[in-house]
Amino acid sequence: MVIDKIGNINNIVEPNRSKSVARTRDSGRNDKVEISSEAKRAAETSHYTRMVRETGDPDRAQRVQEIKAQIANGTYDRFDDDRVVEMVADKIASYLLRR
Repeated sequence: MVIDKIGNINNIVEPNRSKSVARTRDSGRNDKVEISSEAKRAAETSHYTRMVRETGDPDRAQRVQEIKAQIANGTYDRFDDDRVVEMVADKIASYLLRR
């Protein structure tokens, strides 16, 4: 049994060599990037959020410990009526001032 012309080994092609490309002249156009105000605000918010997370707040940690102790003792009252009224009034005032 004779096997002849397996694959196409007789037809090997040399790879093309890359040609050098001449540099083009600067056409005077400059690329420009514009960042939207929304993106700037988002970057600023992200920056401040990262700062707060990295800084840590000793007062907050102390407050958390106090609340945990109050919960354990059964003396925690989560609603401070004056504080809630003040928060609601602040929200309403800020809403009205934006208009």
